[in-house]
Amino acid sequence: MFKQSVNISLVHKLRTTAYPSPIVRLPIQRNFRRPRKDHGVLTLNPGRKPYTLLFDGDKLPFQAGALQVVNVESVDEVSLFLMLLGEACEIFISPDFRIANPGVYALLKSLSYPSLKGTPPFDIETAAKLMKKLPLDLKSLVRSPLALTMEDSLPGLMDKKYVHKKNDANVLISEVFTSGRLHHFNMLEETEELSFDHVSDHVQGMLMLEALRQAAITTAHLQGLSFDGGLGLLKYNTNFFHYLESGAPIILRAYCGFSADETSEDKEAPVYIQVMQWGKVCAEATLNAFAYMSSKRYQQQRERIEKISSRSQMQFKAKVSKFVEEDATR
Repeated sequence: MFKQSVNISLVHKLRTTAYPSPIVRLPIQRNFRRPRKDHGVLTLNPGRKPYTLLFDGDKLPFQAGALQVVNVESVDEVSLFLMLLGEACEIFISPDFRIANPGVYALLKSLSYPSLKGTPPFDIETAAKLMKKLPLDLKSLVRSPLALTMEDSLPGLMDKKYVHKKNDANVLISEVFTSGRLHHFNMLEETEELSFDHVSDHVQGMLMLEALRQAAITTAHLQGLSFDGGLGLLKYNTNFFHYLESGAPIILRAYCGFSADETSEDKEAPVYIQVMQWGKVCAEATLNAFAYMSSKRYQQQRERIEKISSRSQMQFKAKVSKFVEEDATR
């Protein structure tokens, strides 16, 4: 059943403000073209954008060939996708569906593409839920430098300063391609830092974990973390679904619920990343780090952690010594 619950506050963020158009009187002309009506985020001809949002229970006007359709349940969910994808998505609603749901159609007509500047609109849990419904953005990626098939050349490496490396040979992600609020990278398979004692026809898990770490650090920098700052890892959860075939292009798709500027305070920097090959999600990771906006703050925190660690070490040694002494007296 189609969900008609609407979060008015959420929809209000995407509404356009109606201003009366000034009357322009044209000189008499024999021939002129009537300007085409702009439907905004709504479309009569799905396929103009990488993603077409379609309500559950609605139908497209034709067989969806190269269309990438994302089924949505409510206007709230549409609003979330608009904030995630920006102009990379459009909404289709058939005449029959709009007649049956006039309130929904009225709300959709008031929506516009939101600005993608500023603070990310929602947490990574919400982003993950949305991204799990999204196929790979092929329409955008075929026009990007990223490799999609084995015939494609890999793009250049991400600058090593973004992944906190001193040697280019240890960079495991490519230059970034961004669409909406999603960052895309190709993952590489070779680094001087890791070696394995056997040949495998699939990508080693440890290699993928390092690539995901590098992608998370990079997205934080792309969204405002100064190179003078630093990150302290708080959480790193990974789920594996399928093997990654060695030698075939791998794409990392990331959303970062963090942004910063020179005035920002230290805060958490959560990232959700999907590992994709042949359009299929093979793994996912949630990384949460604490972002220190300056090297001074980062060093202060390291010194504090070292003091705590030293105290814990001393307490542990004291306990061990006590057990040794008790055992010696028996």
